[in-house]
Amino acid sequence: MPHALAPALEAELKAVRTAPIEAIGYGKKTYRPYEPGAGENLIASDDPGVTSRLLAEARGSGDRVYRLAVVHLLGMRATSDVDAALIALLDDRDVGATAAYLLGRAGFKGYPSRTRDVAAIVAALRRHLDDAATFEDPFYRRTFRVQDFVVGALARLIGPERFKIADPRFENDIGYALPWWSDAVRAELLTQVRTR
Repeated sequence: MPHALAPALEAELKAVRTAPIEAIGYGKKTYRPYEPGAGENLIASDDPGVTSRLLAEARGSGDRVYRLAVVHLLGMRATSDVDAALIALLDDRDVGATAAYLLGRAGFKGYPSRTRDVAAIVAALRRHLDDAATFEDPFYRRTFRVQDFVVGALARLIGPERFKIADPRFENDIGYALPWWSDAVRAELLTQVRTR
């Protein structure tokens, strides 16, 4: 049985479920492609039950867009239990790419800082480094490789200053911007992330 939240938070979650495609909007900056359009109180709440409830909703069998919206809200929270929840979602074919992206984002460019075990996060992400499956992003209506989100998150966590790529358009935004990379950029990053 999922953890029941305060009525106002349940109402907010219901609003996300009703219109999930509107719950996550386009960010106004390249480095922040996603902005919440709903769920701000779920993000800000210090109720420890919110993270477990959002995880349960993300794992549910329902509308994939709703599940993805919930994962975005989860990743925007500042509580220390969020990383474990996101790691638990990495194996999920529907939401794993988004979980990887959000593991790399915490503490950078508008995303909250939280107490983290970076070594454990890096180890969890490395297990998905060879995932060449595709990810359909319903918010941008684009297809990406799961692997690209994993590589971006690893580069951000290991330290982007340690990565050099020939195409300077991508160098500063690795792990922030959506990974619209060429095969050449992907190959460069993969080679480097495997050795760091």
